[in-house]
Amino acid sequence: MNNRAQMIGQVFIFVIAGLVFVLILGYGYKAIMGLMEKGEKVQLIDFRNKLDSSINIIKRDYGSVQRVDLIVPSNTDEVCFATSDKNDVRSGEWEKNFQEERPLFYGAWVTGTENVFFVPKQSTPIPEKDIVVDPEGKGYLCVNAAGGRISLRMEGIGSKVLITEWPVQGAE
Repeated sequence: MNNRAQMIGQVFIFVIAGLVFVLILGYGYKAIMGLMEKGEKVQLIDFRNKLDSSINIIKRDYGSVQRVDLIVPSNTDEVCFATSDKNDVRSGEWEKNFQEERPLFYGAWVTGTENVFFVPKQSTPIPEKDIVVDPEGKGYLCVNAAGGRISLRMEGIGSKVLITEWPVQGAE
């Protein structure tokens, strides 16, 4: 009888230990995922702040060109920029092409809620009112975010900034 009670006690202890282990694992997973999510939000805020400050500095210096390197959130494949004012693009068909090629972005751009987009889409909209992108063509630009970074060429054009992708080394 004593051996039987001892075996039941051991099984009970193993069950309790397993339950505690699963609870600790679950809590740890939740905590790590929360930290990662907060880290991505911080990266997004840093991206927005650096983009904002770069635009505000460069737009005032007419004709100046600067390379701006931005770090993007880790899960970003691509960053797209659309001209803030449709009158800055001289191509007649650009809006129609934008709508056909990037319908999700076009919808947000038309409502004026944002004109800087991430692929995959981020939850925080980024509206930048003083940018001009490809004024002779598409009116928007998408830059591959290889390695969690993008490099932009920003040129001051008075009250706005002309944004293009910084040429890749060797392609100049």
